[in-house]
Amino acid sequence: MPQGSNTTGKVKTMLSAFLNEAFPAMGNRTVNPPPIRKGILQACLLAGVIFSSCLQAAELSSSEIIPSEDTTPILTIKAADQQQRVSLADIEQLPLHDVSLQHPEGPEGVYSGVLLRDFLNAYELDDASRLRLIAVDNYSVFLKQAQLQEKAYLLVTRFDGAPVPRSQLGPLLVVVPEDAEAVLKGEEPLDKWIWGLATIDAG
Repeated sequence: MPQGSNTTGKVKTMLSAFLNEAFPAMGNRTVNPPPIRKGILQACLLAGVIFSSCLQAAELSSSEIIPSEDTTPILTIKAADQQQRVSLADIEQLPLHDVSLQHPEGPEGVYSGVLLRDFLNAYELDDASRLRLIAVDNYSVFLKQAQLQEKAYLLVTRFDGAPVPRSQLGPLLVVVPEDAEAVLKGEEPLDKWIWGLATIDAG
């Protein structure tokens, strides 16, 4: 279950306990509720804001997915004059994470994969000043190392536990979980998200 669900349940329990204390049960009698003091009103508003934030948060959590054994090459890595091809099995040797979100151009569900910075470290690309991520249709996203340190970019290998087909933006995507809600609201650009990822060029 996504981490956000546990947090939401805790907030609901805390909010329920607070309201029960502020407005105790009066049996079957019909009574007028006591006046709401300013402090109680502010606390209720704060609880509402916290509850809303928990519903919207797209938080990464450790995944229990069993790493793939598929050795079919799906991603090309270029660095200087060298290049190599890596598979789903290669990528999923790294720690896997889950995040539940609505993709701005795709379905809503659980996206799983590895942190892009972990992947870059594993393939000795972490010192590249700039990366070019290229999709199968040649669309490109450029990322600087500073950007990779500011936010967690997820290299997605699974959707709802299964490999991502080409028809659902696969086989690989890069998403920015903490920006998901802001992107949907038009408050953040979509220019650092990419799907149908085919090549990472660090040359």
